[in-house]
Amino acid sequence: MDKKKIEKEIKKLVDDLNTNSKQLSKVLKLSAYLVEVGDLEQAEELLLRSLTNFPGEKDLRYNLGNVYFMAAKYDKASDIFQKLIQDNYGFEAYFMQAKTLDEQGKKQMAIVYALTATEKNPDDVAGVELMADLLLANGNFAESKNYYEKANAIKPSAKYYFNIALCAMNLNQDYQEYLNKSKKLDEKYYLKNEKKLSNLQKYLTKTGDSNGRK
Repeated sequence: MDKKKIEKEIKKLVDDLNTNSKQLSKVLKLSAYLVEVGDLEQAEELLLRSLTNFPGEKDLRYNLGNVYFMAAKYDKASDIFQKLIQDNYGFEAYFMQAKTLDEQGKKQMAIVYALTATEKNPDDVAGVELMADLLLANGNFAESKNYYEKANAIKPSAKYYFNIALCAMNLNQDYQEYLNKSKKLDEKYYLKNEKKLSNLQKYLTKTGDSNGRK
């Protein structure tokens, strides 16, 4: 849906809610549209106001947590996702808590929550990708490679093949086949990230030379 259509939908939902504010599905939809157009303040105000009408509604709290995450209010987001986890909200709360902890620089805790998210929903490609990304950033190349391969099995991606190649390179394994597949799937992505690969090759060559390897 393009921006004009979303804005039209927003106006219609606002009119409907002005007539009757106790329409949960429309509140949730409106908050999602407001986030999509970048109006985080209005989304926050809507959700906080709606929580007075639906004080125990978990989906409202989850959407509010997402708004805080998008607004970089990570402490508030983390508090909401943690409470939702305690309330057995499910995979999404663990997934977003992992992303929030990562943004807060709590990398190890982020991995713990991402792992639980993948255990709860092993077929969700976003959850598997997040786990792979966190492990890669942490230098856990063997485990990261394993998760990118799992993500590829769900939905092949140039990013996944490219990052498998990065992991393989760090593990002194063959990697060219993965690069070829990455380039074939999305040449623009490959070319955009080629410098990352070149820098790693130079680093590994330099490290190898300093360790007396040829």
